[in-house]
Amino acid sequence: MGDLSLAALSVLDAGPLGQVRAAKSAGFSHVGLRLQPLLPTDAVTIGDLAAQDALVNLLAATGVRALEIGVFPLRPETNVEAWGPTLAFSHRIGARYVVCPVEDADPVRRLETFRAMCDLAETCALEALIEFNPYSGCRTLAEATAMVAAAQRDNAKLLVDALHLSRSGGSPADVRALAPGLAPLVHLCDAPPPPDSTRSVEELRKESRTARLLPGEGSLWLDELLDALGPDVDISVEAPTARDAHLPADERAQRAYAATTRLLSRRAR
Repeated sequence: MGDLSLAALSVLDAGPLGQVRAAKSAGFSHVGLRLQPLLPTDAVTIGDLAAQDALVNLLAATGVRALEIGVFPLRPETNVEAWGPTLAFSHRIGARYVVCPVEDADPVRRLETFRAMCDLAETCALEALIEFNPYSGCRTLAEATAMVAAAQRDNAKLLVDALHLSRSGGSPADVRALAPGLAPLVHLCDAPPPPDSTRSVEELRKESRTARLLPGEGSLWLDELLDALGPDVDISVEAPTARDAHLPADERAQRAYAATTRLLSRRAR
């Protein structure tokens, strides 16, 4: 098995320092951090030297290692060079991946943006992962795979999110067809069966951000998905839910770790 990480979105309200503390309290070896703000409520770390030093020191003190850094949306107006300080700091703290959702409907422009992102990330020894989801400009695994192939960059890869794969009509069989190593990271969560009716973009986005289940609590084919991804895939547990939002970040992280390790232990037996 690859590394086991707590995704930032699972305890987003805690901020980067709280995310590291929550990961440590639960037993995760790694943590995902949102260092490139997406929402107005996201903590600002880059450019705040005291905040950066505090994060570096906390990672060193806890032994928790950074795995993935988010979030870098590919938009029509994106200036990749502006992300340079975030990528440089991500390299400083030993991160491995940067996550790139696609929010540009123009296939030519978004590909050029992604190529530029890959080139900048390569200077910081980072892999750039396209994250597809059914409410974005890159809605399916097939679209993401084609975009990565067209980028023609060695550090261009895929992130497979279990919920997004399900809600976009994909399956573990589709993942099994990928070239080895093309999807080095999975966002692991569970979910109930999708409703029969078509859902709006806002409904899909709301489920993704506030209504996921912990691994093993729902009906997704997680065993088959992990088999398809292979034994070396890194696992980032991304399972935010409004149901548990009132709980302290440490307790939410502990629940995520317990559910995930139960699933992995059962698979090992």
